[in-house]
Amino acid sequence: MKDRAEHFPGEGRDRGIPVSRQQMSSAPKMSIGLNLLLIICRAASFAIYFTTRFVLRYRREILEENFKNAFPDKSKAERKALIKVYYKHLGDLVVEPVLFSIVNANVKKRLATYQNKELLSKLYAENKHVILLASHHGNWEYLINLPREVDFKVYTAYTAISNAHVDSWVHKMRSKMGVEVIVKKNFYKTALSALRSPDQPALVVVIADQRPAPGSTKYSVEFLHQTTSVQIGAERLALASNAVVLYLQCEKVARFHYQYTFHLITENPAAAEPLSITKAYYEKIEQDIQADPGYWLWTHKRWKPVASLSKADPVVA
Repeated sequence: MKDRAEHFPGEGRDRGIPVSRQQMSSAPKMSIGLNLLLIICRAASFAIYFTTRFVLRYRREILEENFKNAFPDKSKAERKALIKVYYKHLGDLVVEPVLFSIVNANVKKRLATYQNKELLSKLYAENKHVILLASHHGNWEYLINLPREVDFKVYTAYTAISNAHVDSWVHKMRSKMGVEVIVKKNFYKTALSALRSPDQPALVVVIADQRPAPGSTKYSVEFLHQTTSVQIGAERLALASNAVVLYLQCEKVARFHYQYTFHLITENPAAAEPLSITKAYYEKIEQDIQADPGYWLWTHKRWKPVASLSKADPVVA
């Protein structure tokens, strides 16, 4: 009989992380230390929530506009409730990278759990490279632990931060567990080289739901009832390397704890219709957002008017 997972301290997605009865009974001293750390993290998260929501009213107008346009069928009261959920989640997002950098490897595995890892094992055994499309739904910082979960060499992009001390700390945190961090301006060339290498299979993580950079070629898809300009760098990488494309679903299952599930988009990008990979990716993100609306990154101006994509527009490698 399997151990029934519980949350301590507290229950549900607002408090605690899953832990089995066996883990609780075998490590009481560790539980006391972790309990104290979680109390501190919850207090810090609440302070951030209170400050951003009530004092600074951080990007409140953007939040209200985004929720109104993305969920036209929801009432004003329902959208107000979502805003509260989002600000609470934003507090957690600020605290979680610090928490994840402090706890030991066993706790990291409980904070970030992975489903359908056998798909990755199969692809690795077949010596296939992978492009893993993640998003800003849930938590993306915990993905620094991926090298401890998969056999692939893991790569991802990194945007430098203007403050040198913060930049150094973030860069060290994201790379210390084995992720090969690539400066954004060199990302496409370096990632493509890794995906074409005959050596160890590469897994390139791309968080592709941001707005395209100014001046770049514009493509668009329908997303959350709106015409949405999209980046196609990941699809270009897939076409140029014919790497397998996966989607990483992220669910917030308890306070500070997320479950990630690997889903196949295509094993043969070369046979895919133009923009079909990007469209499939956004369809999956929308499904996740509809299931848990408060956990996407809503406090940015994601939508701007763009020309509709015509069927004649090519997607080239």
